[in-house]
Amino acid sequence: MGMNIDLSGKTALVTGAGRGLGKAIALVLADCGADVYLGNRKADQGLETVKEIEAKGRRSGFTACDVSKEEDMKKLVDDAVAFGGGKLDIFVNAAGVISIQDIRYADVAEQQRLLNINVIGTSNAIKYGLPVMEAQKSGNIITVSSIAGRGGLPMLQMYCASKAAVISLTQSAAKMAAPSGVRVNSIAPGVIRTSMWEEILDGMATGFNPANKNTSTPEEREATWDASVKGLIPLGAAQTAEDIAWGTAFLASDYARCITGQVLAIDGGNTMV
Repeated sequence: MGMNIDLSGKTALVTGAGRGLGKAIALVLADCGADVYLGNRKADQGLETVKEIEAKGRRSGFTACDVSKEEDMKKLVDDAVAFGGGKLDIFVNAAGVISIQDIRYADVAEQQRLLNINVIGTSNAIKYGLPVMEAQKSGNIITVSSIAGRGGLPMLQMYCASKAAVISLTQSAAKMAAPSGVRVNSIAPGVIRTSMWEEILDGMATGFNPANKNTSTPEEREATWDASVKGLIPLGAAQTAEDIAWGTAFLASDYARCITGQVLAIDGGNTMV
């Protein structure tokens, strides 16, 4: 008997849905039959994703949202619940940023920007999404952390710390939500050639020091990428946004009905715990 992820009749909310992982997740949830409401800081990107979802025959809607702002997240959740006729079944908080400044050189404003979006944004998602699901005695919240949050790296130190915090928030929320029948899990993406990894490649060229203006040639850049893939991934191939999206759809489905408080690493074997 084959596995068919069917989310028909479900209302999903995805933040960071204008590009990258958030967009891929929104599109796959729609492919699985869900109606998908979107939050994104840039309206043009979010509205383009709405069009793509509607072209699949699913309902969609959009609210401009900065996840680090509490009032924005409250409005987004209220709008999504109204869109869903009073219910919210799936909430994927995929909005996130990276900082390529080494902690020895990073200024406080850069560190605060990272924490505001990655950590406070996740906290806001749980703060406003969970009560809706607790009241209806069902639902799934899925955060997006990172394999960088499972162990320290000699670079990207504040990013690692922010994603470790996302994992801890997820697990605490899972314990809090379990008595209401609500599941809370996290997806930890591996090495994916998104805009974030383009920033990492920039950082590698400068030694993660913003004062260093070194750049790499396109050939050197690709060599660095290839070396990173080979050095980090036992299976030898980078992941795709769709790999992450299908893992998210699984966690949102009834196939994962006994899974909560877990971090699903989709990383080709980079982390094994």
